[in-house]
Amino acid sequence: KIIAVKSSIAGIGWKQQYLLLLKTLVSIVHILVTHAFAFLKYIFIQELGNNPTFALEDFSNVDFYSEV
Repeated sequence: KIIAVKSSIAGIGWKQQYLLLLKTLVSIVHILVTHAFAFLKYIFIQELGNNPTFALEDFSNVDFYSEV
């Protein structure tokens, strides 16, 4: 199950001593996710170029992207 929480850092009650670690973690996760989806886009474009009948719609679902 995937849960997303939107809140300010103050709103989630993190202790001051952990804020720098939290911000670092969020930055790393953001960069990782951005690169993963850029790579996924590259793979799909390459596959469509090599195989015009590639069934891209098979990968257009929430379950597939939640696994990525």
